[in-house]
This record gives sequence, structure tokens and C-alpha cells, in this order.
Amino acid sequence: MGRLIKRPYTGLHHASRITHYASRNNWRTKMSKIFDISSKEILIAGHPLSFWLSNYELPLHISYEPVIRENLKSFKRVFNTCYPEGLVCYAAKACTGSAILEIVREEGCGADAASYNEAKCAMNSGIPPEMIALNGNCKEDFLIEEAVEKNMLIVSDSIEEFKVISNIAEKKGKKAKTLIRISGYELSDVTAEGVFTAGVWTKFGVPLKEMPDFIKSLDSYPSIEFLGFHTHIGSQIADVEPYLEVLGKMIEMSYILKETGRTCKIINIGGGYPVSYVNKEEWKYITDMVREGYIKAMKGDSTGIFAWNNNPGGFRKDLKEWRGEKFYSFYPKEKMLEAILKNSINGKNTVESLKSIGEPLLVIEPGRSIADDGGVTLAKVNSVRKVAGDHNLITIEMGVTSHSEALLENILRRWDIITDYHKKDEAPFETFVGGNLCFSGDMIARYKIKLQRKPHRGDIIIIHDTGAYCSGFMESNANSFPRPDRVMVKEDGTITYIKKRDTYEDVMRDA
Repeated sequence: MGRLIKRPYTGLHHASRITHYASRNNWRTKMSKIFDISSKEILIAGHPLSFWLSNYELPLHISYEPVIRENLKSFKRVFNTCYPEGLVCYAAKACTGSAILEIVREEGCGADAASYNEAKCAMNSGIPPEMIALNGNCKEDFLIEEAVEKNMLIVSDSIEEFKVISNIAEKKGKKAKTLIRISGYELSDVTAEGVFTAGVWTKFGVPLKEMPDFIKSLDSYPSIEFLGFHTHIGSQIADVEPYLEVLGKMIEMSYILKETGRTCKIINIGGGYPVSYVNKEEWKYITDMVREGYIKAMKGDSTGIFAWNNNPGGFRKDLKEWRGEKFYSFYPKEKMLEAILKNSINGKNTVESLKSIGEPLLVIEPGRSIADDGGVTLAKVNSVRKVAGDHNLITIEMGVTSHSEALLENILRRWDIITDYHKKDEAPFETFVGGNLCFSGDMIARYKIKLQRKPHRGDIIIIHDTGAYCSGFMESNANSFPRPDRVMVKEDGTITYIKKRDTYEDVMRDA
């Protein structure tokens, strides 16, 4: 019988120990940086690396309240300045948990919920039901019943679902506050196909061409309080033009609605506001390297390959235009909302266009742009080797289920070695990154990342901007690995859990 292998564990997770450490080291409140290299020892969310390694196992996902709170405030400031009739509803799917939704509530924001547990978590965190937009293309009867009973705003995903909502509301003797979600826009290459949700081929929403007839049928639904329109283009929308196009179409639908004697009370333009993972120069370098490496490899020289397996990445086949998710935007986060409101639609200022239909409440549903740069991930390097000739590959002790965007569209984030952070080689170490799961699709970085030196087994890596989607959206116990800790560092330095690390019993529980 083989030996039982138990992974060594040095941390106790005792809150008293954490609080003691924070006071002993004169915690600086309201620190704005999640990654601070100004001290002798690297600080992550205000705590030294040694603290994290002593108290938690790796991999570890860390979110930082001051950054998340400031992101919410920034969106609200844009509304206050440009269009006061606005509401920020945090997209709970980006990172769900009371630790973050309580911040949302404290900042006077609402929530976008796409499941019953997301809605329940939002309500348990103190967000009023009337400030919860219930989304999703597959709402269960019991969820619709709960939403009608509690006066949530229901975003109907189809005409068929609209009828279901009406029937349930009628049985309850209530009126359901409802928007209709629109899709079918002729938008091309605005983001990666897997996260584009407003085109012709999508499971979401009512096709735009069906909307005029639907609007004229609203008298058939006396149990619906129809409030307006919703569109969510997708994720990481880097350019302003798609927002202006869909908002213009919703304003057109509002005029058709006006012809029926109704007024559009709410327009919800969803989320997708981008995060700039790299700067403009780095983005150009990446796209140039992907293109040039691909062309050289097609001619027999594989030394310049920059994307795993010489994939052309987000490029079209002609290599002239990038069509996937973009890692850089001229309008990151709240700057996109500002650009929308300060731009024009059909020759008229956006704000004036909204006023012309009665100045509806403008709702947005940012998720990534609220949480992503408020989070980092720590992981340990396991191996460093060569692959496919002369390309570097490091393997870290974490799989794609803990970095789930790599399963959809591999965003090229910033990475650093934080063991001996200031030690550097003459040239950056460019490498692909693989995970620890037993299948070949477990590639965490399919574009080469830059590290300040060649890593070694046992080095600690930090991945920046992982606060949304990466850590929890597709987490699982693949290969029976535990789902890692996800923690929130509060403004005063105290630490709460978003989700605790699985124990062996959690992983193997059969009932």
C-alpha cells in the first residue's frame, strides 16, 4: 500500500493572526495599489508576500476592496457629470460573493443577476430587489415567480419568455416590471465570437427585425409593466462605435413605443466595458509578433512563433485585422461610458437623444471593469523547459479551471515573478504557460508572456487583473484538485473569504 501524500500546509487561516499582523505592521488605510513594489518586500493588497505564503496555500486569488470601490465610484461620477439619470448594476457573474456585493450595496449600486443564486446573494448582501436586474436566457418558473413577488426588474430574453412572465404575473395578480432584450445587430468583429452576445447568431435576445411587431402587441400583456429595452453586446468591447449603434437602435424602438402611447422608462445598455491589460505600445508589439511569427512559420522558420501552435490568434485569415478580444482600449472602464454619453447618435448628442425620448433611466451592467483590475492571482512555478524546438514553456501549479478565460479567449495579462522581484536578466524571458491539469487544452497563456528573468522551480508568479471571471466562473475539481481560496482584502486590511479552499473531504464528498 502506497504512502498517503499530504501536501504541507503552514497557514492556519485564523482571523486573529491576520488582524494582529495588520496592526503590528502599521497598516496604511485606503491604499490605492494592489501591487506595491515601493517597500523592501513586495506588498500585495497591503500585505507582504511572506504574509500570504505563511497564511494561505497557492494558488490564491486576492481581490482588493479599494480598487473595486473606486471603480464603482468612477462610473457613478461619469453619470453625475454627464447624465444624472443613470444606474450602475454590477454584473454579479464577474465575481460573485457577499464580500463584493456588499461593496456594491454600500456604493448605492444595483446588481445584474443571471441565476437564482446570484439574485439571492445580491439580496442577502442588502441590495434592494428593485435594484436587481434579473437576466439570463433560461429563467426557471420559480425564479420568475420570486422576481415578480419581490418587484425585481426582469429582463425578458425572448418573446416566448415574455409570455411566461405575463402568465405568472397574472396568476399572482401582479404586474411584472419587464424589459425586453434585443439582439440581431449587424455588428462585425467587435470582440471574440465566444463572448459576443448581440449578433444574428446568438442564443440571447429578440432579433431586432421582430421588435416593431412585438412593440405593437404589448396591449396583449396586461400583467406586464413594460419599461423599455436591453442590449448586452458582449465582453471586452474596446471601441465606442458598437455601443452608439445599439443605443441608437434602442432609441429608434423607443419612438415606435411612443406611437403606442407608452414612454420608454429604462434603457439598459449592458456591460462589456473594457479593461486595458497592456498599454498601446505593448498591444502593437503583441499583434506585430503574432502576425510576423505566423508568416515566418508558414515559410518554414518557426523561431518567431508568438502564439501557441502558431495560431493566428485574433487575426482574420488575411492577417490584416484583429477580430478577437482586444487587450488594449483607448476607452477603458468608465472612459467608455463617458465616450458614449459625450458622443453623438445619428448626428445628435447622445444625451440630447435620450432626452428626446423622455430621459429614461440609463442602466449599465459592468462586471469585468469593476472587478478585474481589483484582483490578482498568485501561483507557484513547477517546471521550466523547451517545447516545439526552441520555445520556452513554464508550468505552474494551477489549471485553467482557476483561470477560466483561457478556456474561451486567452487574454494576455501582465505577469511578474515576485520572488526576488528586482532581480532581472539582461533580456526579458518570453514564455508560454501551461497548467497542471491532465489534458492538453490546459494552457494558461497561449501568447508568450514577458517575465523579468528566467524563472526557477518554486518561484512565485503574480498574474495581474484577474479579479473577474478568471478565478471562479468555471472553477471545478478537475483531476480532484481543490478549488483555491478566493479572498477579499478590506480597506482597513482585514481579510474575508469570497470562497474557501476545498478540503479533501469537500472534493471527495459523495452526498
